[in-house]
Amino acid sequence: MYRGRDAKLLPLEPGHKYFLSDCNAPRSGDLLDVGCGTGNFLAAARDRGFRVSGTELDRSAANFAREKLSLENIFPFSIIDFAAQSHVAKYDVVTFFEVLEHQADPAAFLNSIVSCLRPGGYIALSVPNRQRWLTGPDVFDYPPNHFLRWNEAAMRNVLNRFGFQVISVRQQPVDFPYAVSMINMALRSGLTKKVTGREDVYFRDVMQMDAAKAAAAIREAPSARQRLMRTLGKLKRTLCYPLAGAALPYLRMRGYKAPYLYCLAKLS
Repeated sequence: MYRGRDAKLLPLEPGHKYFLSDCNAPRSGDLLDVGCGTGNFLAAARDRGFRVSGTELDRSAANFAREKLSLENIFPFSIIDFAAQSHVAKYDVVTFFEVLEHQADPAAFLNSIVSCLRPGGYIALSVPNRQRWLTGPDVFDYPPNHFLRWNEAAMRNVLNRFGFQVISVRQQPVDFPYAVSMINMALRSGLTKKVTGREDVYFRDVMQMDAAKAAAAIREAPSARQRLMRTLGKLKRTLCYPLAGAALPYLRMRGYKAPYLYCLAKLS
């Protein structure tokens, strides 16, 4: 799912930008980013004056962060295993962007976050917004990829129970790329299955196969009909661009939301 992401420096995600521009967030201190990936956010936070560390289980991503971005403190642990170490440092800020929704045991995850914070420390996070605009099922929004769905009320309730005071919440408004995707999704016709006799295999389906079937599905070369339908699919998406441009002012006026739900909270 994430292959190829360690080939270049990825742009910052909206959650990263919301934290770095949040006037209520700390501007310096020791920061730990959980699930730091290739380190794009850590590099940006370091440039803003933070002393940064991260945890990352993907070895390729962690190597990119060390070798390309000179980020030395990248630890190959889950946050639960990291927090269980007796010598673990305490941090002024712990961030976890697009990580919480993947947790099968969110209580253990958040308890570990708390144990890594200094008194009065901050957390910053983003999750997919359960109240985002959707025109069809999101194939990645189910186990074994996502275990949890969040909206602002759920976020506030859970963080309050773990001793946090919510300082800032921001819901990403619908933007042009997201409008294109949702219009494209709404215009699904089922034509691929009619022409090829089968539906495209989504990564969610591959994740749930046993190892042999998954390997075969990944290796399988597309047929001529499948290649044709994929080309037509790209053409259909291109045609969604003017539709999205025309619809965007209305969608913004009605308050439609895009995926990112950002939150900043302080440990009471």
